Amino acid sequence: MDDDSKLLGSELQASREGRRPKLTQPDAADALGVSRTTIQNIEAGKFKKINPTIRDYARLLGWPDGAVDHVQAGGRLADLPMGTAPASVTEAAPLVGLSPAVEFELRSNETLEDAVINLGPDEADGHIIVVLQGRKGASPEELRRVAARYRRARRYLQGIATAAEADEVADS
Repeated sequence: MDDDSKLLGSELQASREGRRPKLTQPDAADALGVSRTTIQNIEAGKFKKINPTIRDYARLLGWPDGAVDHVQAGGRLADLPMGTAPASVTEAAPLVGLSPAVEFELRSNETLEDAVINLGPDEADGHIIVVLQGRKGASPEELRRVAARYRRARRYLQGIATAAEADEVADS
């Protein structure tokens, strides 16, 4: 464990603790699919080299690309040129109260399509929000496969909405 690893860990911890809504270590661990101990070790600087989990953690916190290497090299997140750091150094722009896992996925992948499927004729009837994403850097063939899977799933989701509307009419 060296000073640069400790600095990176403390910057990651400060970013997590400064987020609003608050992000706990267990929430971060769940979002990344790792243990809380892993998050604790990262924040304590107990690692020898940057690994994908550390980069994923930084992305979860809203760090821009290149920030991990910058901080690991002895810089501070606040030192990054304007326009490359999040609006607040310790806070990624929050979404609308979504779980950390969903926020992470929305920030980490490329959005291909989105849709709102109403569950009834009125706003109060609720709706399903669908965001189709593909892996960043996916090939056109991979994206076509994802889109084909979504078209099949979309028909099913629209069927749920139609069934919900039919149930409401029957209940009237």
